[in-house]
Amino acid sequence: MTTATSRRLAKLEGALAPREAVLAWLVEAQQYPSLVDHVRSIAGLPVEAAPLSVIGERVEAAVRDALKGQPRAAIETAARRAVGDGVFLFSLALGLNVVALEMARLEGLRATAVFYWMGCLLGGPRESDIPPAEVETYRLERADAWGLWWPVVDRLLLDVRVENEARTALERRFFGGHDVLFADATEAWTGHVDFVERLASLAETMASTGGPMARARRSRTASGSLTERVAERVATLTDDARVRA
Repeated sequence: MTTATSRRLAKLEGALAPREAVLAWLVEAQQYPSLVDHVRSIAGLPVEAAPLSVIGERVEAAVRDALKGQPRAAIETAARRAVGDGVFLFSLALGLNVVALEMARLEGLRATAVFYWMGCLLGGPRESDIPPAEVETYRLERADAWGLWWPVVDRLLLDVRVENEARTALERRFFGGHDVLFADATEAWTGHVDFVERLASLAETMASTGGPMARARRSRTASGSLTERVAERVATLTDDARVRA
């Protein structure tokens, strides 16, 4: 067997469709605890050994093998499109990790502020400490404060649901249901979701006992709005990955 033939066989053995090529990279990359650790591990590699180079080579080899005997122009066009699909999926996987980490950090700060906001409202003066002539004004102000607080809790809860459903939809559509998050992104996002859900559950429990919290409660966002927001989020994340690709 000639050297050229050996190289061609080795290339074809690694030939993969865009999704499979990106998943092969992702499964290996997720052995690292974070995206940063993975990037550090490949920083010193030659260009031809970088993930995108390997993905592109595998995808192109698969197309050329599948279309062997077809007109050259058709093969070249199909190869470019397939490699582009691989770059898009690679960009989408990276983008979803970055988004999860950024949202967990920024929205986590918002959730923490909302928690302390609740503490301030609950720790306010008792009505018995208020001069009788000011009790009614105090009640109205307290109700207004809770009225401002509840929508923020609702938004936090809705945002995590939108993000979870959007990412699940993208993983199902583009990655065969494979989880694209690295361990650090999973940990950060899960921690944020748990905190928001505990906050909402605590508030609901207290509201169910009656008092100003219950009276100030506003209706939740309709499920139709959730569906629309998920669709919008899926479109945004997909478009962002296409632009990067």
